[in-house]
Amino acid sequence: MSRYKLEKLATKKLSNFIKLSQRILLWPLLSLLLIKIVIASCRYEPSRPCEALCQPQVVLQNIGKVGPNDCYIRALVLLPDNKTYLVSLEQTLAVLQVAEEYVHRTELLPNYIKFDWLPQDDRCEASYAVFKAMDGITKNCAHVIFGPVCDYPLASVARITKYFNSHGTPLISIGGSTYDFEQKKTDCGDEFYMLLRTGLLSFESISKLTISVMKSYNWSRSILFYDRNGQQQVSGLHTCFLMMTSLGKQMRNENMTFAQYSMNEKVQNRSEEMKREIGNKNSGKFLFFFFLFEHKRFSLT
Repeated sequence: MSRYKLEKLATKKLSNFIKLSQRILLWPLLSLLLIKIVIASCRYEPSRPCEALCQPQVVLQNIGKVGPNDCYIRALVLLPDNKTYLVSLEQTLAVLQVAEEYVHRTELLPNYIKFDWLPQDDRCEASYAVFKAMDGITKNCAHVIFGPVCDYPLASVARITKYFNSHGTPLISIGGSTYDFEQKKTDCGDEFYMLLRTGLLSFESISKLTISVMKSYNWSRSILFYDRNGQQQVSGLHTCFLMMTSLGKQMRNENMTFAQYSMNEKVQNRSEEMKREIGNKNSGKFLFFFFLFEHKRFSLT
């Protein structure tokens, strides 16, 4: 293939990716417009002057803003500043800015209400994400948080946002693929009360699809092979392990029999390992094998 055709193909793929990213990330921004004022009452905390969207000039100057007629939604964006992740800080900020232009152009939001994007690198680490979230609230008086996407940081931040500001701080994320994030969030006693998930898929949905396929072939027994630390670019640490846990939970609910095996990433040849696990320990009745690992890291021959 010629260099011109390769460049044209790459440009087309990039364009399609940007369009898809815009559609996916536009929903969280539009969701923000639908959020009513929530009286969380998780703790009593008097409102700070900076929590109002439209501020007197003196308050705006204190947080680095000028212009008495401007109203700001200060949005903290917590994502890894690392392009190896599927959702990174630089890529997402560009899409959020396009989404902001859209909501103003279509008059979903008045032009005098502007977004003040506050990007912070969470490193896809739970403790660091909490530290950055607290900084965003105490130092920048953020009204809303976008992210994290990695599951462990998201869980850590989502547990405490109901105590941020006077009425809690909404947290909007396309992450949160594990089962716990799908539990109810209707009162202050719920673990992730202020979390709004806008992702298209979850591990539970994928698990239900897998089980549906198995049932269509009358498969009731399975063995799950997975790389515990595989696919970190999707949801951070233990992505495959968390997926396997969700699938195992659904299988138990369906009274299906399954075994699980965490592959040793130092072993490159899987043949003997699979013979031992399938042939010796689980022989005879296991008809379905589910692999959760990065295909380039392992060989079956």
